[in-house]
Amino acid sequence: MPSIEVVSTEEHHVWNARKAELTEHSSYKTKQQYFPNNMDEWQEKGKEIERRYRQELLSLNKQRKEEEKPTIRPIIQKQKPRKAIQEKKTIPTRCSVRQAAKALLELKTPRY
Repeated sequence: MPSIEVVSTEEHHVWNARKAELTEHSSYKTKQQYFPNNMDEWQEKGKEIERRYRQELLSLNKQRKEEEKPTIRPIIQKQKPRKAIQEKKTIPTRCSVRQAAKALLELKTPRY
């Protein structure tokens, strides 16, 4: 099944109508009309509501996509990296906590 997109205002109106009808269908009052012997009929009616609105939303999606003009993206060419970036060397960081602590102690102790 294709996915449904709700983007335009028409699609939002249809989606809200679908939600309202399904809420009404799921209400206690409506269920009691079908309970206990016709629950299968109640379930089929719910599926029919969803199918109907799904078809309508799919047709609106298709119509909207046909109306939209395809956008042409400009071709982005890769830039060559600058030599300065390539030649830049990073200073290796200390891997050990013990070595880092030792280096800090050497800086803090006075030298004679």
